Amino acid sequence: MTHEPHIAPIQLNTAKARVALADPDTPGLVLLTIAMWAFGDRVLGDPEGDVEAMDPSELWAGLNEIFGAWVSEEGENKLNALMLALQGDLFYRDVEVFQAVSTALFDGDLGDLVDGGFEDLTATEIMWAVLEVELAREDEEGPPEFSEGVQAYIAKALAMEQEDQEANSAEVHQAYTAMLDLLRDIGVPLSALRLWDTEYTETLEFLMAADAISPSGVS
Repeated sequence: MTHEPHIAPIQLNTAKARVALADPDTPGLVLLTIAMWAFGDRVLGDPEGDVEAMDPSELWAGLNEIFGAWVSEEGENKLNALMLALQGDLFYRDVEVFQAVSTALFDGDLGDLVDGGFEDLTATEIMWAVLEVELAREDEEGPPEFSEGVQAYIAKALAMEQEDQEANSAEVHQAYTAMLDLLRDIGVPLSALRLWDTEYTETLEFLMAADAISPSGVS
């Protein structure tokens, strides 16, 4: 089956995108950007049911056909995790889904799922996962609220590393800056990336605030 690139509003650097697809360190949001450029709404499907989401095997094969590179195993795990977080609200409602998605987004590792359990997430893993998902969502009415169970999990993890908040925040900021540089490298305009500035600031403020986690969720 031949896959024709989606008509996207930006001119992607296909050579740079090819390298990013094969790199296991490429963030899930960068991979999603490339996939959306290639296939548009078919990647995630239409909530109304008008467009069915692509099967993962079709997605990997299509990206290989267009760019001449296979997505790394870590990249597959990251992109699958991000897509799961964007399709519905399980990332916000279910603690185990939150753990699985956060682990995969951080380093592409699914070892905990294979072993049948989950190691406790670090504050950095949580901060990065929440940031990536929040940046990727396009909810007109705002993202879903975190359930009390997920809120409690986040609060406990952040409290355990409260003395390291500054270092954790710096690590996340460094990863965020590197992601923006990569997105610019593959052709995403700076003006488009600047639209994330407010979301980035608000998400980090929410996570770093001592009293941010409450039954009312995140706003």
